[in-house]
Amino acid sequence: MREDWIECKFDDVFFTTSGGTPSRRNENYYIGNIPWIKSGELKSNVITEAEEFISEEAVKNSSAKVFPAGTILLALYGATIGKIAILGIPAATNQAICGIFETPFVFSKYAYYYLVNKKSYLIKQGIGGAQPNISQTILKNLDFSLPPLPEQRAIVKKLESLFSSLDAGVADLKKAQQQLKIYRQAVLKKAFEESDGFCRIGEYFSFLGGGTPSKQNKDYWNGNINWASIKDIKGDILNNTIDYITEDGLQNSSSNLAEKDEVILATRINPGKTIISNIRTAINQDLKVIKPLQKCDHKYVHYLFKSIEHKCLKVSSGTTVLGISLPNLKEIEIPFEEDINKQAQIVKHIESRLSVCDSIEQNIKESLEKAEALRQSILKKAFAGNLLTAQELAECKQAADYEPASVLLERIKAKQNKATAKPSKKKVAQPLVVAITETSVAKISADIHAGLIAKVIKIHEENPASIDNLSHIKCEKIAHLVEYHLQIPLGRQPVKDAAGPDDYPHLKKIEHRAKMANYFAIQKKEIGYSYSSAKNSDKAIEKFQSTLSDEKNRQLDNLIALFLKFDLEVSEIIATTYAGWNNLILSGNANPSDEEIVYESRENWSERKLKITRERFFKAIEWMRKNEIVPTGYGAVVPFPKKKN
Repeated sequence: MREDWIECKFDDVFFTTSGGTPSRRNENYYIGNIPWIKSGELKSNVITEAEEFISEEAVKNSSAKVFPAGTILLALYGATIGKIAILGIPAATNQAICGIFETPFVFSKYAYYYLVNKKSYLIKQGIGGAQPNISQTILKNLDFSLPPLPEQRAIVKKLESLFSSLDAGVADLKKAQQQLKIYRQAVLKKAFEESDGFCRIGEYFSFLGGGTPSKQNKDYWNGNINWASIKDIKGDILNNTIDYITEDGLQNSSSNLAEKDEVILATRINPGKTIISNIRTAINQDLKVIKPLQKCDHKYVHYLFKSIEHKCLKVSSGTTVLGISLPNLKEIEIPFEEDINKQAQIVKHIESRLSVCDSIEQNIKESLEKAEALRQSILKKAFAGNLLTAQELAECKQAADYEPASVLLERIKAKQNKATAKPSKKKVAQPLVVAITETSVAKISADIHAGLIAKVIKIHEENPASIDNLSHIKCEKIAHLVEYHLQIPLGRQPVKDAAGPDDYPHLKKIEHRAKMANYFAIQKKEIGYSYSSAKNSDKAIEKFQSTLSDEKNRQLDNLIALFLKFDLEVSEIIATTYAGWNNLILSGNANPSDEEIVYESRENWSERKLKITRERFFKAIEWMRKNEIVPTGYGAVVPFPKKKN
């Protein structure tokens, strides 16, 4: 490992938690618009859609959690154990999935590839028998190699470049595999096309069925007689079986024997599949022994039935498990050659061509194994710190955010300690978010804030295209920027509320005053509340504007105009980003990075903020700089509420 890297535990860097399953008894839980991901859906590297959706009520009343886009998902158990993916959309998950939250200190894709590299290790550490479970304790105790942030990005960039070339080669190999399958079918079709005529299967073949000895009787099992089931029907030759039965098991069940060189046909699950038995074996009820009614070359029988496998599937039926009935099977038309010498010639013709396919298939298989070994080698090299060249490392050290991983880890721990620190029980008076300005007074009249809201309402009403964007939440976000950015005191003491910087107790007083004075009306909407002008709106606006200078009134008009086209969520993102940015400045970080601003405004604000993608906060920062809505450290830090939301 490189000297400027540091080895730590996964839990030192990441916050993890698992999901849950809402009760299936409540059908309304599964009628909603929140994607709900199960572990079986982790089939691609990035998850962009779900098979099921749940409601907000389902999330509220279960342990299911909504993870934001960018969260890394890890399957903890089940058929997809160890499978890793990144959420491309906000989604809830079930309890078989662990969500690993994004952090501004670790490039998300670096963490993703690190876990891909550790997949086999995690599975081996799993607790349990047939279906091991990767507990979150195992994940949290996983060793994690932490490089400087610029190196993380450079490693991911190089990995994806190398894997892109590797994936293209793998895709070509898999395409060749599919073409071989088509060629094999073409060889079989061609071989039997030259037969003298067609007949029904039932005219030349009968079938012997099988059965399963009672599982409750131990004396019937683990004997010395092979017992074949559908799981043994793989390839062309059956040399052994997974299960064995005793002579008593054979005699006391409907199982029958297939002799050496007889052909076994699957009639359920994979109907039409055949295999030549190279052993004497009993069979279960999903299989049939093909019994020619005249002397036949057993290889000819095998290849003949392989050539009509698609016909068997076509006449199969079943809702959950496909199966073909004997009457339907016997009615299938086949090309049949009665002369056993010609049968042998057909077999020779087929095998001469299929042997070439087998050789190519083996080469493809070995190439795919080498590609996978190369992929693992690249990953191992990457996380040992040996993937980047000296020039690439030098370029990383020139990056503005370069710092040794030891320093990065200390910043991570400091941020975590700050986020989890318990507030002191000693009551500390919160400073009023007001600075000395031209309009400040000992106590700010409620009419000032009410006049601001009345003005925001009037401007929206004068722009009908924007009226649907008006809401009491949006007005509170504008009020925050009026107070902190334009430095017009309103008497608010905002906190880190789930919907952004809010002082709702204060707003309730303003709304009560507005209702009594008829400054504006409050209306209930389908979601939340909005406002409309009332009889004395102009009076409230005039009173408010008279307390401001002409320059302040001009700045206020410009600010409201900027927000006209924004809905409540965009307004929330901007006001929250402003508050988080201002908090950092007030805490001594005069020039915070965009990553630090987003972390403070999203991860270190409220769990609800995690439902909003990080990208939208970065876009908010860009918009704020463009429109000169940049904080200066005015006022007081916006704290967490006494009961953190």
